This record gives sequence, C-alpha cells and structure tokens, in this order.
Amino acid sequence: MKQRLYALQHYTEAGDLKAPPLLLYILLFLSRTWMLLIISVASQQTGNKLLQVFYPDKVHFYLGLIIGLFPLIIFLVSGRRHAQSNWALKCWPFCFYLLIAGVLGDLGLQVYYLYTEHFMYSVTASIQLVVVAWSCIYILKSKQLRDCFK
Repeated sequence: MKQRLYALQHYTEAGDLKAPPLLLYILLFLSRTWMLLIISVASQQTGNKLLQVFYPDKVHFYLGLIIGLFPLIIFLVSGRRHAQSNWALKCWPFCFYLLIAGVLGDLGLQVYYLYTEHFMYSVTASIQLVVVAWSCIYILKSKQLRDCFK
C-alpha cells in the first residue's frame, strides 16, 4: 500500500491526518434538521411555527432527523478519536461509510422531495440539491478525506 505524504500543517500533534475543513461544513449541512430542532426547542414560543415553516410535512422532518444521525455520530467519534479512545479509534474508519450513506441518503431525500412537488422549481430545493450533489462528488473524489479516515 502506497502511503501519501502531506504537509506538516495537515497533521495533528498526535501524528494523525487532519480532516479537510470542508468535512465540517458538509457535516453541518447534513445535520441541518437537528440544528433546526435545537433552535426550535430553544425558542419556546415560536418553535412549532418555525418547524411548520421548514417542514410542513412531519414525515420529511423525521426523515431529515434519521439522515442527520449519521453526521452526529461522525461528530461524536471524531471528538473521541483525538482523545485516543479505543472504541473511537476502531470506529473511525467505518465513519467514512457512514458519511457516504448520509450524503447519498440526503441526495435521495432531495430527489424524493422534488418528486413529491412534481419537479416544480424552488430556489431552496435547488440550492440544497446542488450542495448535496457537490458534497457527494467531493467525498468520493477527495484523497485527503479518504486518507484521514484510515
């Protein structure tokens, strides 16, 4: 197996390869339903109204929460990995597959939402579809991202 070398700033003090900064943004985007849930719980008076604006159908909200579990698990494991926890070090390589499943699941949800709206044009749906498609391409093509999960 050929090992790639990166510049020193791409490694942690423990010698592990750092994840690219775009991974954080992709994980935040994939967990947007959870962030909306936290914001709606924090704002007690307008919480239900806020959820109704973004998710008029409760099934879409629950599907978003299920897909958003994958990036949350990756967040948790990545935080414990730097603490050199045994279980986190063993689970970290499998998080790459969780990331792929999360992005493909979100891409499938976006296509399903477009299908239910009879492929009517929407700015928000278009932006989300472009970001998810770009994230999917980035995850599958980035060598540094793949190497940081090894």
